[in-house]
Amino acid sequence: MSPRNVKAVREYWQERPLGTQYVSDPDVPVGSAEFFQHIKPWMNPYKFPELMPRIEAEAAKLRGGHLLEIGCGMGFDSAEFLERGVRVTATDLTPAAVALTRRHFATRGIEAEDVRIENVLGLGFPDDTFDAVWANGVVHHTGDSRSAIAEIRRVLKPGGRAIISNFYRKPSWMLLLSRLGRVNIEFEDADPPVTDFMREHEIIDLFDGFRIESVSRDHYRALPIARRGWKAMLYTWAFRPLYNLLPVALAQRFAYKLSVTAVKA
Repeated sequence: MSPRNVKAVREYWQERPLGTQYVSDPDVPVGSAEFFQHIKPWMNPYKFPELMPRIEAEAAKLRGGHLLEIGCGMGFDSAEFLERGVRVTATDLTPAAVALTRRHFATRGIEAEDVRIENVLGLGFPDDTFDAVWANGVVHHTGDSRSAIAEIRRVLKPGGRAIISNFYRKPSWMLLLSRLGRVNIEFEDADPPVTDFMREHEIIDLFDGFRIESVSRDHYRALPIARRGWKAMLYTWAFRPLYNLLPVALAQRFAYKLSVTAVKA
């Protein structure tokens, strides 16, 4: 990604920290314990049913080990690893996310190894540093997924685990719905400057120098949303109940996301 695109991506997320779109009570002070509890049901580990079991399984393997999170947002994923005995370095591209993550950890009484600004396309860590890397909904917003995965591999120890939950895949029900309905996916006012949807073979091909351990089609059911308006009503009362009648095998063919766990060879 060019320096111009990095700047645009940073500015987008600096202005829109992930989670702020779920605030329904403007009187809740941002960064307070009440604030983090207020948005918690909508945050990734709790909203998407596959994530907490994945965190629990990986934390059991990594207890005492050192995990790097790429794109920590407000730190909800990292917090779950920390509370399960994993040492965590949490990173994000934006100062806003780093500040909110630090505040979030303070409200929960947990402490990371470090919380700092980093760009996955040029991480400031030595080779072979981490036992695992966790990236949830990040790589497809970099504009250079191959370089991001290569950099993740570089900082992993031999045998280290890359747990990438997730990539945006195509074909998918979300991509179709977004384009037909002319609706932004991340925030109502704008989507990130870069969002890559890839076919499964393109995603798997990114993992040079890894042994693929598992591949999972995630978010193949239409979940509740926090938006309002007539398009949100159509989604909630028409599309979602009808689409979710599809048999699992058919729905998975149109899954929104693909998650990959791979081991550094």
